[in-house]
Amino acid sequence: MIGSIDHFVDQQISLWQEERRIAERKGVHAHAQRPMICISREYGARGAAMGRMIADRLGFRYYSQELVHDIAEQAHVRQQVIESLDERVQDGIAEWVAGLIKRSGFAPTDYLRNLSKVVLTLGRHGKGVIIGRGAHFLLDGNTTLRVRVIAPLDARVARVAERDGLSEADARAKVTRIDDERVAFNRQHYNADIRDPNNYDLVVNAGTLGVEGASAQTVAAFQFRFGPTT
Repeated sequence: MIGSIDHFVDQQISLWQEERRIAERKGVHAHAQRPMICISREYGARGAAMGRMIADRLGFRYYSQELVHDIAEQAHVRQQVIESLDERVQDGIAEWVAGLIKRSGFAPTDYLRNLSKVVLTLGRHGKGVIIGRGAHFLLDGNTTLRVRVIAPLDARVARVAERDGLSEADARAKVTRIDDERVAFNRQHYNADIRDPNNYDLVVNAGTLGVEGASAQTVAAFQFRFGPTT
């Protein structure tokens, strides 16, 4: 896994450097966060599949929960990502993280500090969809579309049972356990309830709309708020 993350980060940094050169030739120097999408989801609601579809439609990068977590955990990779920004922006991120922890009552853990630096760096580069890890609590709400993906419990249980080859009872237990773990993670680190709709700009029911419909609604909301992407 480490090798694949290194490869991804190397590719991503090359793309960021090229975008930065193009922006500088146009006289654009971005030090603030650029528009992003953060997706929080109930387990089995297909939020990750939605994220990929949205990223494809907008021409954005897709950052899975596992990828963001692994980058935050691995010091050498994390440093590479952070150093893709110029020093002034890095200093600004460090100040933003310190302020977040102080004023928002976030847990002052090393993991949250590292995670925050990674997520905020992705936000400075912009044009990304981040799945999970409470990223919507970290990024600037003025330039982030914060989305919660839900679906009826029975539909999520049936999907997980079919996908993982589980009995209905085992699938229900798995869905409940992972939902509870996600609630606990966000409560521990952000002192917040991810189930509270007030933490989002948009709540979509992928059970009734389907992945296509929920993705289309999210893209429309993003473009309505931030304008068309180029």
